[in-house]
Amino acid sequence: MIVRNKNNGAKTEALTAFSILPQIRGLMFRARPVCILFDFREEAIHPIHSLFVFFPFYAIYISKEKRVLEKARIGPFHLLHRNSSAARYLLETDVKTGENFSPGDEVEFDAGMENK
Repeated sequence: MIVRNKNNGAKTEALTAFSILPQIRGLMFRARPVCILFDFREEAIHPIHSLFVFFPFYAIYISKEKRVLEKARIGPFHLLHRNSSAARYLLETDVKTGENFSPGDEVEFDAGMENK
């Protein structure tokens, strides 16, 4: 799936995590960073960890209106990170790609994602 920042035109190819198993795995045990878009189906606080993730990454929390709420750089083997405001989506990206997203940016995903 393509995730595009409507403010600056940056886009990235992302794997999707719609169900619990891909969401549990996330970036764990991967040899190199990939982008993953999580859809949690409802806005809430979604804590994450980076145990067994061997590289830094950005956690970019996105509202149901597809606005970036917050961005956090997460280091390897970080025990717990909580978003400070309710989010529906989470985009985990490599550090370089994450630099293209900032709080307040509007993003778009491939059509039909909300129906999955």
